[in-house]
Amino acid sequence: MSALEQASLVESAPGMNRRRLLVMAGRIGLAALLVLAWQVAADTAGDLYFPQPLAVARRIAEDTASGALPWNTYVTLRLSVIGFLLGCAAGILVPFLLRLSPRLTGAVEPYIMASVGVPKYALIPLFILWFGIDDAPKLWLIGLLVFYVVFIAVFAGIRNVDARLVTMARVLGASESVISRRVIWKSLTPFFFAALKIALPRAVSAAIIGEFLVGNAGLGFVIENSRQQVDSTGVFTGILVATALVLAINAVLERADRRVNAWRPVDRHMEI
Repeated sequence: MSALEQASLVESAPGMNRRRLLVMAGRIGLAALLVLAWQVAADTAGDLYFPQPLAVARRIAEDTASGALPWNTYVTLRLSVIGFLLGCAAGILVPFLLRLSPRLTGAVEPYIMASVGVPKYALIPLFILWFGIDDAPKLWLIGLLVFYVVFIAVFAGIRNVDARLVTMARVLGASESVISRRVIWKSLTPFFFAALKIALPRAVSAAIIGEFLVGNAGLGFVIENSRQQVDSTGVFTGILVATALVLAINAVLERADRRVNAWRPVDRHMEI
């Protein structure tokens, strides 16, 4: 890096810090407005429809102290992670296999894209019939939802790789496995992380919906059981914890994205 570039980075550091502070202040202010709107809705509509924020906070504290909430969160997170890994692995593997045969790609791609339109949640009764009422039907639901998001992103990423890079790697004697790892995968990582930011929240949502129907633990069970008992505080507790879980996952993804794609100077310094 030249001295001029180092100087420009040093000069821009205070500006970056100010932007970060403004972003943080904006987030805190928006959170405060949401809590205020929640309080107004609770005072206006009544506890049956909107429980008091303090009541939900007390319920979260009580359920956390008793161990019930951490356990149910773990059940949902475990199910989400396993289903996500299965769907993500298939979503990565299938495009790379199709890349090896353009003819096979042309034959199979229309059917895969047509199956995207199948309503996945409508398949839950069939999954229960085929796989029972344990974790299997929920894992199939999560895996399918994740698979299509990752497949489309990775497939698009492969097609957007500069063919000249692949040709140059072949001229230099690189094998197909090396090309896949070092050229194609490195080129499509922005597509992959964009897919993850959609697929992981979907995995959590699918796990919760699956727990609505079949399950005796998890955040979905907490929400559904509270709904049956007309306990709006319990419903909001489950929803709030699920939202916090998704936000935590997204924060981890953002950090991983910055680290993995740190070598991309254009992406790293671009401002919208």
